[in-house]
Amino acid sequence: MSELSSLFCKVKITKSQLDKFLNSPPEKPELNDNWLKWWDSRKMYSKMPLTSKLLRFYDDNNSNEEILNGWISYQEAMAFSDYDETTEEWHWGIMFFSENYLEMLPMFAFIISLEKYVSESPENRAIVFPFFWGDNGVHVYIHFEEGKAILSATVQTTYDISPEMLTYTKEYLNKKWDDLTKDMDLD
Repeated sequence: MSELSSLFCKVKITKSQLDKFLNSPPEKPELNDNWLKWWDSRKMYSKMPLTSKLLRFYDDNNSNEEILNGWISYQEAMAFSDYDETTEEWHWGIMFFSENYLEMLPMFAFIISLEKYVSESPENRAIVFPFFWGDNGVHVYIHFEEGKAILSATVQTTYDISPEMLTYTKEYLNKKWDDLTKDMDLD
């Protein structure tokens, strides 16, 4: 049985743009060459072709904020959202996200829809990987450049990610784990 991977996202975004994004309805993703190349690069059991029907999004929500709040209120997921107005950085993630690609697709569409709101930065990224389980596989690595969110077909393992970015990601997730579990009895 597979274990749940973690999701971490860090983007530069102004407060007004973040508010616009959160108040916007979820966007239906467009099945394009980037989605198809990324999908084809993934290793999975019983893999089927990616179709528009499989490329789902969170269409039962009225806003992106409802999506985020839904994850945060699901306590077992241990989701978080931190915005720093000084640095204009938004960090958010889900400690226990998923291990199933089809279940992950709506969240990837959510992340990609950020592309028209974020400020340009080489640090804008999202990653889904088995943070807790010691495996180096990467389910997805999304980076943003020139106003576009790109699903990387070439990032297969954590070794394919800049060591500085990976260290930052792990340190942030460790900090959030400490924050989220400080009042829990973990015995």
